[in-house]
Amino acid sequence: MRHRRCAPSAPSAIVNASSSLYQVQFFQVSPAGTSGVNKAGHNAFVTALMVCCGFIICFTPFEILMIVHYAGRIVDLGSWYYHLTVVMMMSNSFINPLIYAAKYREFKQGVRSLLSKLNLNQQQTQVSAIT
Repeated sequence: MRHRRCAPSAPSAIVNASSSLYQVQFFQVSPAGTSGVNKAGHNAFVTALMVCCGFIICFTPFEILMIVHYAGRIVDLGSWYYHLTVVMMMSNSFINPLIYAAKYREFKQGVRSLLSKLNLNQQQTQVSAIT
């Protein structure tokens, strides 16, 4: 009898748990007794939700493919679909900084400052190589 490994857990359980924790943390009761939302908390919640949605979109196709594989079906690891799912999974690392840059002005300014310093250092290196 052949034993199969268990399929990896779906990321949706993690997303649901973290979403609930963010809601509890950022929704607060105002002194008048009515429910209110602080602006920074709301912005953080929306950003976290965008990151979680990006995670789900990037990882779900690969997870489905792995569930199919663990269910006993043959998965062609050279197929275009497999390679697409791997690229989508890796693209999650690229998407997160874009989300932060879209939501936070300070993040955008920090990236610009870093890139300008790198550009300045590169120009100084080129000038010193010429002289």
